[in-house]
Amino acid sequence: MTQKNKVTQKRERNLIALLSGFCAFVFMSSTFRNITLSYELGKDDTGTFIWQMIPESVALLLMAFCAGLVIRMLYNLKHKRIFIPENVRLVQYLGLAVLIYGVFLSIWKHVSPVETVGFMRDAFLLLGGFILLIGSVFKAGIRMKEEQDLTI
Repeated sequence: MTQKNKVTQKRERNLIALLSGFCAFVFMSSTFRNITLSYELGKDDTGTFIWQMIPESVALLLMAFCAGLVIRMLYNLKHKRIFIPENVRLVQYLGLAVLIYGVFLSIWKHVSPVETVGFMRDAFLLLGGFILLIGSVFKAGIRMKEEQDLTI
């Protein structure tokens, strides 16, 4: 193995470790925010607690789900399994989760009597659609790779 390959593999391992750590940090900070919000809103005796807590809790569950998907993709990347159908499904699930959360926020805006983060729903809808597009491109890339592997 050449020195250049060793350096490249070390960079890949460092990137995977950094991204995994980032996923864990985002999930833990979201959990902390949810606990802090529960405490603050729990002191408030108005009826708005549940209306503010539900979107936060759904966002926390979404982050946990997405972090699991990203960590699974990083695991596949670490083991040099990049262009496989499992990664396409993981990217598509990630896009669907983000898109569904954007739809949830759109519906929540009309149902909730309390003003929540309204401008974010458009960002989630756009981001979810973009991730689904990336998944479709990734799927086409796998199909092209399979055709190339069959070509002599």
